[in-house]
Amino acid sequence: MTTQLIPLFNGKICNETTLLCDARDLHAFLSVGKIFAAWIKDRIADYGFIENQDYVLLSNTGKQNSGRGGHNRKDYHLTLDTAKELAMVERNDKGRQIRRYFIECERQLKQQASSHTFPGNYAVITYFENGLPVACHPLMPTEVVMNPDSCLEHVIRSGYVVMPCDEAEKFTLGEIQKMIAIARRARDRWIQP
Repeated sequence: MTTQLIPLFNGKICNETTLLCDARDLHAFLSVGKIFAAWIKDRIADYGFIENQDYVLLSNTGKQNSGRGGHNRKDYHLTLDTAKELAMVERNDKGRQIRRYFIECERQLKQQASSHTFPGNYAVITYFENGLPVACHPLMPTEVVMNPDSCLEHVIRSGYVVMPCDEAEKFTLGEIQKMIAIARRARDRWIQP
């Protein structure tokens, strides 16, 4: 497990969930000798980072100074690619350390994602409403999809006698025993290889 150098969190950029970090945390870790606001603005301008693609700008968030200043505070949430690039251009040991940390975090995330997928082909159930897809559900290897007829067939083949309650009341005990015997034979034929 990687030691957390700065917090990473899930956030949305361009309607996609991705790992982000707070630019202030990165700035503090890198021990940059420049004031944060000037550093981040210069880096964005120098390297052409694009808002809502490489970072998200949040205004008036976080801790506010009780004294002078702080009322125009802006926080930046950076994608890991942007954070890696900023770490790389600092050209110091801390920059290399945090860049390797980001790469390791991405590697672990990819490893987790790949361990949750199933090898081979699998089915996806898509739910439609008015002819348009509204939701999808991957069908796991242990799951089975049945319509009412195939469900009834499976229940009967498993040895159950299925009928409406009103009909069951009409049969004598002897007739029910015959139905049970037929159901057992059907089950046994179905189970045999």
